Amino acid sequence: MSSGRPDSMAIVAITRNGVELGRRLGQLFPGSHLYLPQKFSPLPKMDEHAFPPPAKNAVMDVFARYRRLVLIMAVGAAVRLLASQVGDKRNDPGVVVVDEAGKFAVSLLSGHSGGANRLAAEIASHLGAQPVITTASDVSQIIAVDLLGDEFGWELDDGSHVTAVSAALVNAEPVGVYQDAGDSSWQTQGRLPASARVFASLEALKESGCRAAIIITDRVLGEGHRFPGPAVVYRPKSLVVGIGCNRGTTAALMEEAVTDVFGQQGLSTRSIRNIATIDVKKDEAGLLEFARKYRLPVDYFDKESLSQASIPSSPSAASLKYMGTASVCEAAAILSSRASLLAPKASYGRMVTVAVARLPFDSTPKKGRLFVVGIGPGDLEHMTLRAREAVHLSEAVVGYKTYIKLIEPLLAGKEVIATGMGGEVQRAGKAISLAVQGKTVSIVCSGDAGIYGMAGLVGEIVRQTGDRLDIEVVPGVPSLAATAALLGAPIMSDFAVISLSDYLVSWSDIEQRLKLSAQGDFVIVIHNPKSKKRQHQLAQARHIIMQHRPPTTPVGIVSNACRKKQQVAITDLEHMLDHEIGMDTTVIVGNSQTFSFRDWMVTPRGYQGKYDLSKEPQDEDSQAGDCRD
Repeated sequence: MSSGRPDSMAIVAITRNGVELGRRLGQLFPGSHLYLPQKFSPLPKMDEHAFPPPAKNAVMDVFARYRRLVLIMAVGAAVRLLASQVGDKRNDPGVVVVDEAGKFAVSLLSGHSGGANRLAAEIASHLGAQPVITTASDVSQIIAVDLLGDEFGWELDDGSHVTAVSAALVNAEPVGVYQDAGDSSWQTQGRLPASARVFASLEALKESGCRAAIIITDRVLGEGHRFPGPAVVYRPKSLVVGIGCNRGTTAALMEEAVTDVFGQQGLSTRSIRNIATIDVKKDEAGLLEFARKYRLPVDYFDKESLSQASIPSSPSAASLKYMGTASVCEAAAILSSRASLLAPKASYGRMVTVAVARLPFDSTPKKGRLFVVGIGPGDLEHMTLRAREAVHLSEAVVGYKTYIKLIEPLLAGKEVIATGMGGEVQRAGKAISLAVQGKTVSIVCSGDAGIYGMAGLVGEIVRQTGDRLDIEVVPGVPSLAATAALLGAPIMSDFAVISLSDYLVSWSDIEQRLKLSAQGDFVIVIHNPKSKKRQHQLAQARHIIMQHRPPTTPVGIVSNACRKKQQVAITDLEHMLDHEIGMDTTVIVGNSQTFSFRDWMVTPRGYQGKYDLSKEPQDEDSQAGDCRD
């Protein structure tokens, strides 16, 4: 891609419905710009640009200026508008076409290098649409050679044969892989086809007879180590350059010194992760210029920290005298990399010293990633963006079959494991097992994963097994919040949440909790009130509560909150059992202050005792704290 294009995204719509969808996408992708016909927006909003007909001129303009384009129109119309502009995949922006109903997101142009495939999948995830991706590697679900290093920040070496190696992978020809630096977790994330083999040395790879190769190394490959066929060479960010310098040392001299050290050691400067030095050099002009030129971050360490590092070379009397530490470049490289030196100190013109350290490399691929995702009450529109993103990032999704059905539009191309009621331990174990194998996995549950969800069970299992995984619990809208919203405002004051299921908790414990909550005048939220096998607990719970609440106490009953079969009722303690209540129902019993009117159930927070709510507030400042407690 051309570095002249901004990272932001242009959305082009040509119909009224398309404009509405474009505005929705604009909210989902902050920083994007919407281009729309003048007739639909005489006064454009912020980040909107109205254009006169014909639309082709606007499309030509954004094609040249943006890195990513979303065209809300028919694919045929998009092709005709873009035809004269298409060049090559390395320079063209990624283009995604979305129909104005938001049912399909089609990766049209620059699927890999332009990021259109990823953008199409992301848009589809947000809209609940179907992504349409046709590139061979994605359809075959194997690695995209030109994107392999993106997530790790690796650079492709000059002369890499991306097209030839990609073709070999897609055509199931033998492809060899060698890696001696960088993150190796990609090797076990389901990206390598059966025709690919990982080799322990370059020599073994050369002699393997493979048709193509993927090589990840920070070393320069000399004639004796080059693969005889087409190869892609990635440069991982695995090297730290420690630099010590006199005041006034030029960027040119530092660059010359670093280049010379790397040449002598047979290392690629493209693999430099960062520079490391002493903190008194934060204003060293030459050092800052060198770092800016190659976009290298700088780690700074104080003299006390540097003095603690164990260095291989003899202490420097000059460094100790002027810097207060016996070593700068070696100590800084060691501390920044948390590893030993690869190249010890080399001095240039008594002006600059350079040392190189390599980040530790574990040839054993890292463990996978596990998302524990709360999908909310049910409808996709109530699922958080982070929950959608977690599912989108996952190769496998595990969950109760009912919850899997709720998010089915988001699961295209993923391994799906759905089990029945009572299979929680099996589901958690399967999700953890897949993550241990190196996959990115989501285990989903309704509501919030940490409220009667799967997060606790996952934690218990991992504690027992000792598996070291990257686990993220993704919060969701809990059913009690969805229920409360449908009823009005029944839990505005202190409340207790109690499940009536005695499958994992004894009924005597549940009875005690009900009694204490009723005595304490808490609003009581009841989960799992009934099932086919449990019919008597709800009646017993009502009996306990009625020892402390009058029969007229308001009760809210919501079944299938925010789902297709949603039912909402407001009644009282005396008549609550007259209503249909099941496993998908949440019951909220009010406290002594709760009241109901029209279709609302409200538990006051106490404002009426402090303010005259019948009068209009005198000034806005007096209301500033109403939601802060």
